[in-house]
Amino acid sequence: MQRKGREESSDLLRQFEPAKEADLAIHVKKIEEIKHWLEAALQDSEYEPEGIAKQMLLVTGPSGSGKSVCVKTIAKQLKCDVKEWTTPVDVELFYEDNFDFDSREDKRSRQSQKQLFNDFLHKSSRYCSLFSSPGTERKVLLVKDFPHSFLRSPEEFHESLELYQNQSSTPIVFIATDASSKSLDIAMKLFPPAIMENFHIETIKFNAVSVTLIKKAIKRISSLIGGSAELRKTFQVPPKAVEEDIVASSQGDLRNCCLNYLFTCLKSIPSSLTHAPSGTVQSGRNKPKKATDKGSTKRDKGALGLSEGLTVMHGLGRILHPKYVNHDAGMRFLHAPEDITDSFISQPAAIISLLHSNYVSRCSDVHRLSAASDCLTVADVIMNEYRSDQLASYGLNLAVRGIMVNNEQTSHGWHQIKKKVSIQLQNSAQLYTDELTKLGIISRPIPQKLFASEYRGFISIIRR
Repeated sequence: MQRKGREESSDLLRQFEPAKEADLAIHVKKIEEIKHWLEAALQDSEYEPEGIAKQMLLVTGPSGSGKSVCVKTIAKQLKCDVKEWTTPVDVELFYEDNFDFDSREDKRSRQSQKQLFNDFLHKSSRYCSLFSSPGTERKVLLVKDFPHSFLRSPEEFHESLELYQNQSSTPIVFIATDASSKSLDIAMKLFPPAIMENFHIETIKFNAVSVTLIKKAIKRISSLIGGSAELRKTFQVPPKAVEEDIVASSQGDLRNCCLNYLFTCLKSIPSSLTHAPSGTVQSGRNKPKKATDKGSTKRDKGALGLSEGLTVMHGLGRILHPKYVNHDAGMRFLHAPEDITDSFISQPAAIISLLHSNYVSRCSDVHRLSAASDCLTVADVIMNEYRSDQLASYGLNLAVRGIMVNNEQTSHGWHQIKKKVSIQLQNSAQLYTDELTKLGIISRPIPQKLFASEYRGFISIIRR
């Protein structure tokens, strides 16, 4: 995107990206580790015999911790060109339209992602590019977006690593974002200990960015906006209170914090987001009015930064120890059960299991405890082999709301959180199928949907 003869990137972060090492809002120790590895790898690659490559680095850390930015900035400072891999869309093209493609072949398909990845490693490490930055003779490869085929079969990725090791000596950096689930963890799936040892891959672990460093990045962006007349045409520095809200809601994600701050700095956004002073609300004639209760002193942070991501312990605290606020219609929950349910909709069975383990010790009234137990029982029935994705949210919502409503007077004192238990209301469809097959009632497996809708009811009637 060009404006008045000056080239500007359409990416907001590109306009404010760090230019040197001092601009990085990352821990100094991690910067030194990246810099030391790049200096050693670039120096060794010049003297290594052709065909030998042992310069591989794996950088891991949470999303938005500055892994890619740190590598690119340090490489730029060392006058090294970065060649980054981008995974193409995995779509096969078939030309079978007899009207438009008569002269073409019946079928054509793209190369596989593995072949394209191998070509990138081979060509980028051996040949120069016309688009390289001037004055950069050395280069390093960067792989952050791994091909999907490698995630399905890591053996193909290991074959590509071996091929690259035998044919090239250019340093390569792999970046893997941490994941909460082991099945989604790229570093664990593609880089097991045996591979790390065989290919001599070094590891650098990044942590979430601290609040102090995030404030440093925000301060640098504000100084750039204030010192440039061209940038002030598009951006404006928001009030200090808005900046504090964005930093508080960033949760260590530097990328998300910078993006939300830049969007808040845009002059086209509503003025209510950037000019509402702390602890005030607007009255009828645009006059600031002091808040009268605790609920109104808190600004709505939903439009700034990340939505408040609940941890499991935090969510259990809101469910087992609900808080109330005064409302025109009476007392209401401070945290709506629907919002809590939406935060844990990806793991409903695990949350219900944790509630089973911990709700008894939190209830001070036995009658309320009995009502909460009934709600959990109904939630178990809904969750047991549910056939629709909506039933999972219904079951979790019922369990959360049932405990919050029936635990108005929570028990005081410290109670340790117990681990989740396995709740199985009835035998699974497979166990029923095996049992009926042994009895000779059926001769072939029963589909799960058909079993849940037809066979289970008949079996319960027969057993009576």
